[in-house]
Amino acid sequence: MNEQEAKRLCALRELVRETFAQTLMIRTDTISDTADFFDELGGDSLDSLDVAVHLEELCGQRVPEEEYALCRCVEDAALLLLRLEQGGAPEAAPEEEKTVTPITRFEDTPEYAAFQQRLRTADETGNPYFLCNDSPLRDTSLHDGREILNFSSYNYAGMSGRPETVKAAQEAAAHYGCSASASRLLGGEKPIHKKLENAIAAWKHTEDAVVLVGGHSTNVTIVGNFCGKGDLIIYDALAHNSIHEGTRLSDAESRPFPHNDTAALETILRSCRDKYAKVLIVAEGVYSMDGDIAPVPELVRIKKEYGCFLMIDEAHSACVLGRTGGGVDEYFGLAGDDIDIKMGTLSKGLGTCGGYLAGSRALIEYLRYNLPGFVFSVGISPPLAAATLEAIRLLQDDPSIMENLHRNIRCFREEAKKRHFNTCLAGETAILPILVGRDEDAFALSMALLERGVFAPSAVYPAVPRGKARLRFCVISEHKPEQIVTALDTLQEIAVELGIKLPE
Repeated sequence: MNEQEAKRLCALRELVRETFAQTLMIRTDTISDTADFFDELGGDSLDSLDVAVHLEELCGQRVPEEEYALCRCVEDAALLLLRLEQGGAPEAAPEEEKTVTPITRFEDTPEYAAFQQRLRTADETGNPYFLCNDSPLRDTSLHDGREILNFSSYNYAGMSGRPETVKAAQEAAAHYGCSASASRLLGGEKPIHKKLENAIAAWKHTEDAVVLVGGHSTNVTIVGNFCGKGDLIIYDALAHNSIHEGTRLSDAESRPFPHNDTAALETILRSCRDKYAKVLIVAEGVYSMDGDIAPVPELVRIKKEYGCFLMIDEAHSACVLGRTGGGVDEYFGLAGDDIDIKMGTLSKGLGTCGGYLAGSRALIEYLRYNLPGFVFSVGISPPLAAATLEAIRLLQDDPSIMENLHRNIRCFREEAKKRHFNTCLAGETAILPILVGRDEDAFALSMALLERGVFAPSAVYPAVPRGKARLRFCVISEHKPEQIVTALDTLQEIAVELGIKLPE
């Protein structure tokens, strides 16, 4: 590349960067040349289309779809524009010349090939996935016949495997059977279901609640069906996969806002709120890969000012935040109706399986008769409902559960800081990642830790941005401070032995 081409490429980079910034409503100085448009900047397919249209207007020529689809960052798009300027846009092939090769074996699909490549990367250092534990996941677990320190579990309040919840499940199974055996709408309703929903509503300070069979499916069905044509869903760019899947299902328009950037959210609403009937803002109470807490009071202010609905996914904040584990409501001192849709899972702090939606009486009544993921699914199993009900009682009656959890969170953060570990954005939450960097290094550290009796799973791309692989430690109320010290000491020793320099 000659000097003139290099100068032109620099100019094109700035043009693309400005286009990204305008489309995503973020500052140009936050966009590096290699930042992934989707995974790091929070763009989606509609944003990408807007960028393409804008670039075509600026450049005065068509940007080929096939080539543009391969662009993931500023550098990619700038190089494409430079090639187009030098050689002109290739003419589109006549429609009749386009052929599609049928795929008849799944092994021949591009997604399977990409998956195999990721799997090979993991296998090079030992595949850390589907680790088999032959016991409840508490502070320790049984793996391959030996006891290990376990930091992979989101059994935050230690309810899974607790004698009281096990007994409640056994008694319910004996009385009701192991399944509701039907949709609750059509014969599957049991008294234990309504008892649980009343308890959740009281716990979350709402008028009513409804329980579904899974946390992921709860998000998909509520996000996918609450809004429709003429509505808008605005969601945090780092929101859970289930929220992204729900936006794809919905007939509403959707767009992300940069992670925890309430100023950007407000800019979006200021520019377009009057174009939509319903607007749903979706965020998480605590984010599952960084362990940071959403600015919920600001989200409440914004939803009130602009006349929106607010949904908070409390999968990782309920049973963690607040003195008694009440979640974001208790942590921030919110009113019971500040959040319109309070979503949570039963599988985290409550130690069972399922999801719930808590809100106004009118909303929950409507959902019971109209929400596809509830109406067309079996009711939650009675043993799980009974165990969850007992878990809520224990959480409210025994303050030592949250006291121990909060002690362990403080201990981990302090000990990690002493060792100069980078805990990403983690706050006062039970998710405490330690940044590693490269995927292969995260795999290697996770497997080496396991060999020495400590399990902390690796989180790699696409769950986190490229180059931001990490070990995701989860602490629970059952952990002891000395176990945390042992785990972090072991990690520090292994990193030195493997020659892996952990980011500070």
